[in-house]
Amino acid sequence: MGLFEFLKNKKNQSENSPIDNQSQVDDQLQLDIDRFETELLATIPRYICTPGAEVNIKARHQETNEVMPFAIGFPEQFKPWRTVKSLADRRGIVYSLLDTQFGNQLELWQVIERFNDDRYAERALQIANKHKQERDEQNPNYWNALARTNFILSNYNEAEQNCLKAIQLDNNSIRTKRIYADVLHTTGKQDKSHEIYNEILSIKLPKDKQMNLPIQDLLGFDGDILNSPVYAIAWLKADKNVNTETWEWANEEFYYSPHFRSQYAFHLLQTNEHMKGFVKLLNLSKEMPWFKDAVLNSYSLIDQLNLTEQAQDEKIRLKQIMEKNNWSPS
Repeated sequence: MGLFEFLKNKKNQSENSPIDNQSQVDDQLQLDIDRFETELLATIPRYICTPGAEVNIKARHQETNEVMPFAIGFPEQFKPWRTVKSLADRRGIVYSLLDTQFGNQLELWQVIERFNDDRYAERALQIANKHKQERDEQNPNYWNALARTNFILSNYNEAEQNCLKAIQLDNNSIRTKRIYADVLHTTGKQDKSHEIYNEILSIKLPKDKQMNLPIQDLLGFDGDILNSPVYAIAWLKADKNVNTETWEWANEEFYYSPHFRSQYAFHLLQTNEHMKGFVKLLNLSKEMPWFKDAVLNSYSLIDQLNLTEQAQDEKIRLKQIMEKNNWSPS
C-alpha cells in the first residue's frame, strides 16, 4: 500500500457543486466560501511543515483553466467542512483535500508529521516503519518526526532514542531540540529540558520583541519559536492572567497532543470547571484510547462527579480499555 492509497482519490472538479449559480449565493454561503479559502491557504504551511511559507495557489477548472473558489472545485470537502465546529476537524478535512493534490510530493518525514498533526499518530508510526528508506535514515527530520510520533504515543524511550539519532545527524536542528526538550521534560529531566528551551529562545526570539511578543507568535506553529505543547502548558499555567480565549486557542493549536489536552483538562478541574474538564478528558479517551491518563482519570471522574447512572455506557467502555491494557484505576 502506498502512502495515500487508503484515501479516496478525488480530482479537482466542479460537478455536483453546492453552488449552482454564484450570482445567487446567499450571504452566509459566501462567507463560508471565503473562509474555506482562507483556512485552506493557512493550513498549507502546516501541511508541508514549513512555518511562514508563502502560499499563492488557485483552484482552476480542469477544462477551462478558469480560476474559481476552492469551495466550487472541492465540493465533497467543502460540504462537510461547513458543518464542523472544531478547527482540528476542519483542518483534517483540508488535509484530506491536500492529500489528493500534493500528497505524493511530500517527503516521508512530512507525511509522518501530517498524520501526527491530524491525530493519527498510530498511522504515522506504521508509515514511518513501512516506508523508511536508507536516505530517510540519513535525514534528521525523519528521526525528529518519528520522535514526535512516539512522544504522542507515550513511547518516551523510543522518542528519546529517535532524538539522539537526529542530533547525531544535525546537532543544530531546532525541530529536534524542541521535541527533545519535550521528551526530557516529560521523563523527569526538567533541568536539561529547560536549558534547551532557553537555548531555542535565545536563537529564535526577536530581540526587539521580547517584551511584547503575542503568545500566538511565541507558541504557535506559524511563529516558529517554541511550538511545543509541553512548554505551552507550563507557560499558560504560570500566568494566572491568561483568559479562556487564549487557553482555547492553545487547545486548538496543540489538539494533536494528548499531553496538552489532558493537562488542560486537569487545569479546568483544578479551577472548579469540573464538567468541562471531564468532557475534555472523556473526548480524549475516545479519540486516543491508548492514552492512559485520559482513560484512567475519565473512569475515576465518573464516580467522583456522581455521573455513574448517566455515563454508564462510557464507564463500561473505559473499563474494557483498562482491562485490555491491564491498567488499574488510580
